[in-house]
Amino acid sequence: MTMPEIPVREALHFLGWRGTPVEPALMAQIEALIARVREQVQPRAIMRRFVMEDDALRGTTFAPQGADVRAMLAPCGEAVLLAATLGAHSERMLLRAQAQDRAQALLLDAVLSAAIEAVCDREEAALRASLTAKGRYLTDRFSPGYGDMPLVQSGQICAVLGAQRAIGLTVSQSGIMIPRKSVTAIMGICDTPVWRRPSGCASCGMRGTCALACGRTEKRG
Repeated sequence: MTMPEIPVREALHFLGWRGTPVEPALMAQIEALIARVREQVQPRAIMRRFVMEDDALRGTTFAPQGADVRAMLAPCGEAVLLAATLGAHSERMLLRAQAQDRAQALLLDAVLSAAIEAVCDREEAALRASLTAKGRYLTDRFSPGYGDMPLVQSGQICAVLGAQRAIGLTVSQSGIMIPRKSVTAIMGICDTPVWRRPSGCASCGMRGTCALACGRTEKRG
């Protein structure tokens, strides 16, 4: 799988940027890191569709937890699980940068975070287009840790998808995904149009209590 375009704006958001002018030298560093990541990192992703049955996925023991995600999936007859990762090389790149130059490591971390979001956006967009062509509709992408969906469900999603064997993604006992630049998520498939939440912290059930509330415009997942 090739790396998609990585929006500079998204990398800036992960640095806490709020729309102020960016120094040319800093912009040049970010653009150079984006080019390096696109050249060296090979992302991997896996998606599977399931029938929804009694708030769970048929044929599995997985049941999404949390009022927010359950409300999103309520009108859906099917759900899609997604797992994506930037792979072990991205982990090594970040560890080397952290050992050599903390400032550069901070920039690289933001670029890698933007990169995994871009990978998920591309997978979601392709699925959405396929469903639209068949007259069906896709909900938002909802990840464990967003709203009131427990982080522990990342490991459950990986187990259902066989993500360790398929894409090399595991989850530690403490809930940390390895490689760290990875995402798990669930989306619902409906026969009728579904309302999609506006992006941003204002739409999140954790507003006011989230440690990541830094004012950035967030993408779900």
